[in-house]
Amino acid sequence: MSGAEHARLNELFRELNETCFGGVLPLLPLRFAGRLKSSGGAYRRGREGRRIDINPRYLSMRDGWVEIRDTLGHEMIHYWLDFSGRPCGHTPEFRRKLREHGWSRYSRLPPVGTRYVYRCVNCLRTFHRKRQATLACGPCSGRRFNPLYRLELVER
Repeated sequence: MSGAEHARLNELFRELNETCFGGVLPLLPLRFAGRLKSSGGAYRRGREGRRIDINPRYLSMRDGWVEIRDTLGHEMIHYWLDFSGRPCGHTPEFRRKLREHGWSRYSRLPPVGTRYVYRCVNCLRTFHRKRQATLACGPCSGRRFNPLYRLELVER
């Protein structure tokens, strides 16, 4: 990635930190990480410290920086919770903050290596899968398979 893209990512972090987190978060390493295959981003913490990785495939999308903003905001909530000493998973507090800013919980990047695309006939969500199967839409059918919400194969 170019230096300009990294500079833009850092500037976006500063903007979101000020407007959404009251400027309390110290800048941490931000990087475009090609190792991300099925997710848009990741908040990482460990012996090496904390960092946020963003999937570089966003840069090839038409609205890539809109998606990067959404993903960075999502990962910054994890960071904010961790920095505040609270559980940093997808907790009720996490989801509340996510809704407050209108950010998505899920990446809109199709996973790498998928061959099949399914669509729910009810809600029109799309699902990318590596294998062909009989599936139902999870958000529509709930915890158990419901044939009323069976997914239709739309692309091979």
